[in-house]
Amino acid sequence: MESDRPMTEADWSRRRFEVETELKYRELAVAEKRLKADNRRNILISALVPIAVTLMTGVPAYLNAANQQALQRAAFEAQLITDSVRTGDPDQAAVNLGFLVRSGLLAGETGERVAQYLAERQPGTGRMLPPR
Repeated sequence: MESDRPMTEADWSRRRFEVETELKYRELAVAEKRLKADNRRNILISALVPIAVTLMTGVPAYLNAANQQALQRAAFEAQLITDSVRTGDPDQAAVNLGFLVRSGLLAGETGERVAQYLAERQPGTGRMLPPR
């Protein structure tokens, strides 16, 4: 249509139809790209939601179990210490506590504090409970 003659009404209609058709194809391509991006996002979200739910339930359960275990360990150590000093004799109580520390039954901060107590204790003095 690249000629020097003037465009007729039919030529204008045909040209307008070609331009509108090209615009519709471009809109369709953009819509397809947007749909593909939306689908990728939806797939990603559907993959991440179960992971997030697992973390939201698993992490508190793990922390709860760890705290429960620490609490049971502290109660066990407290019972060991109570039973060890229930001798009526502070020197025997110190021997018993020393055994618990050396054997590893009292470990961590509790073991360190008991070891420090034993190191600073004077013979004949110290904590003890009357025997049952």
